[in-house]
Amino acid sequence: MYYLNFIKVFFISVIFFAIASCNNKNAEIHYNEDIENIIRLAHDRKKSFCIVLFNDSSSISSSYLEKLEEGTLTRLSDLIFNIINVALPENKWYTQWLGVENHVVTCVFSSSGILLATITGASSYSFNCINKSLEDDLSCNEFGYSPLFNIADNINKMDILSKILNCKIEIDQGQDIGTEIDKTLDVVQYPYNLYLKCLNSQKHGKKEEAIYRAKQLLTFDDIPYLKIYSDLYDQVKHIIDPTYDPDNGAILSIDEKNIYFNHCIINQSKHFKIKLTNEGNSMLKIENIDIGCSCVKLKDPSMTYFINPGDSMIISLEFTPDKIGELEREIFFVSNANNRLESIKIKALVE
Repeated sequence: MYYLNFIKVFFISVIFFAIASCNNKNAEIHYNEDIENIIRLAHDRKKSFCIVLFNDSSSISSSYLEKLEEGTLTRLSDLIFNIINVALPENKWYTQWLGVENHVVTCVFSSSGILLATITGASSYSFNCINKSLEDDLSCNEFGYSPLFNIADNINKMDILSKILNCKIEIDQGQDIGTEIDKTLDVVQYPYNLYLKCLNSQKHGKKEEAIYRAKQLLTFDDIPYLKIYSDLYDQVKHIIDPTYDPDNGAILSIDEKNIYFNHCIINQSKHFKIKLTNEGNSMLKIENIDIGCSCVKLKDPSMTYFINPGDSMIISLEFTPDKIGELEREIFFVSNANNRLESIKIKALVE
């Protein structure tokens, strides 16, 4: 997996290097650079900067690169780019900070490190919004940005995100962020700023407060949150219970993560089975199976899903394609296992 991510980063880096070499506007481009270093560079060179988050080398990522090559950004020579592959473990915090899981997100900053805009996608309108933000026109500075958490309409999202980002940088530097992170918690509470508060409280000997915030963080257990924040949940379990040992927990293993159906006929059902195995050391309980759409059904929805250590269970499902063409559907399994969220994908060609 790490090797594949490296290849993706290399692929993106090669294209950006070609852009930087061929484009006479001489964009300054960095790859997976520490954000503190980028902030210092921008300050010293009096340049605005963009943190561009990719999570793969999908077509939308390629489209973004093509737009840059075409000179879609009008102030390219006045910008510093930092291209971030958020699929790498050390970069995952960016998506946790923003509370989104888009394919491409551009965070636009002033030369002083103030977040001006968070813009998703690679459309012409996305790039138009980036240009506007760099010209202090913030009319579309949140284009496509729809985080998991809710902030009141009268609150400036970019201001709150800037404050949380500063707290992240300062706690990494060993500073006490208690007062500043509390200001953000008064406005919005979501896993990332709760996590920072939890770490800060633990570091400064406020054990009860750290445990309280850790337990609060674990209440964000819906699937969208689990997809982004599951590693944070594992970390705070040690704060709640210092004796917590993940080796004593259940581990869910699914034998086939991709199910392929060729030559499907619309509205004609396909039956398939999935083998679930508990590879851990305690009882595994499947708490929820989110099938996501009406085209997939559990054959026995009333069935209870408890699996002893070392045992397996077969579940039966039915897939009924509801439209012609290429279909992809994802089924999520939520459990009490160390890996709380697992999924399989159904890929079908429907005639």
